[in-house]
Amino acid sequence: MYVQFLACQCHRALGSIYRSKGNKTEKAIHHYETALAIASSDWHDEAFWVRYSLTEVFFNEGRFDDAYVRVEHAKSHTSNSTYNLGRAMGLQAKFWYQQHKLEEAKSEVLGAIDLFEKLGAAWDAEITRELLQQIEQAMKDGELLDVVLPRVRINFPF
Repeated sequence: MYVQFLACQCHRALGSIYRSKGNKTEKAIHHYETALAIASSDWHDEAFWVRYSLTEVFFNEGRFDDAYVRVEHAKSHTSNSTYNLGRAMGLQAKFWYQQHKLEEAKSEVLGAIDLFEKLGAAWDAEITRELLQQIEQAMKDGELLDVVLPRVRINFPF
């Protein structure tokens, strides 16, 4: 079992190395998926971090559907870790923010901040609050655009 665990961690590390190289995402995905295949069903923390990493890879590749599925899978491995749930919620909020789904992002980030504050994870709460500020600023900017450039409907006669 120990050797299996080490093999799983090594593949996760290789995935992270390839991911950091930028143009090696297929190799990164291969190693992350190999780590998942090796992982025992009761290694929730290991499965969480592999899926978390896969989520980032897919999102950065513009594969949003794959990223969404992976972050939901990551959340399913957080039953024993409120901290991991907060990290997954923060990641989901970041993705929604980057896709301009601001209401969804704000809701998710507020939940993450609440979890981090309950855990006393001050650094994580602070980083997540910074994301909340970015989201709220984007929401204000959107409202200002609506005021300055009101939406109009133009009916063409043809």
